[in-house]
Amino acid sequence: MLNQIRSRFVKNKTTTSASVSPEAGFTLLEIIIVLGIVGTLMAVLIGGLGSGQVSAKKKETAVKVNNIQASLLKYQADIGRFPSATEGLDALLTNPGVGAKWSGPYIGAEDDIKDGWQQKFSYELTPKGAKLISNGPDSQQGTEDDINYVNGREEAAAAEKAADQAPAN
Repeated sequence: MLNQIRSRFVKNKTTTSASVSPEAGFTLLEIIIVLGIVGTLMAVLIGGLGSGQVSAKKKETAVKVNNIQASLLKYQADIGRFPSATEGLDALLTNPGVGAKWSGPYIGAEDDIKDGWQQKFSYELTPKGAKLISNGPDSQQGTEDDINYVNGREEAAAAEKAADQAPAN
């Protein structure tokens, strides 16, 4: 009698099978549509990241310029002058032959005198002070994406300067 009651409430595992409906699952067309949507979203997201990277590298470059400027001021306080154009920014890392006055290194590592694109800054002395030049995203010197800094401040682009100096009509 117990077996009869048990058989009514417990299904026999050997006799039941999972039935799969022929309509279950996705069609090929549905999968292609979903993949197209996902691909479009990825393209939009990746495209947006590219412009964000340039902006982040420009900010990194500006921070490095400020660090270099502070190091140049320490160098000037010790030596009595900025490094010459021939000594360059390497004078912040190794003694350029100025004797015991040099108490550097004034900056942490060689990577600290490179811009956000890992290109070494160009260094010049101008009547206004130390000028640092980043070759910008294209890493080519003398192109319109170059970023110039004088005394730690970004200079206006050449086109903007020309527009400011042009007589008004």
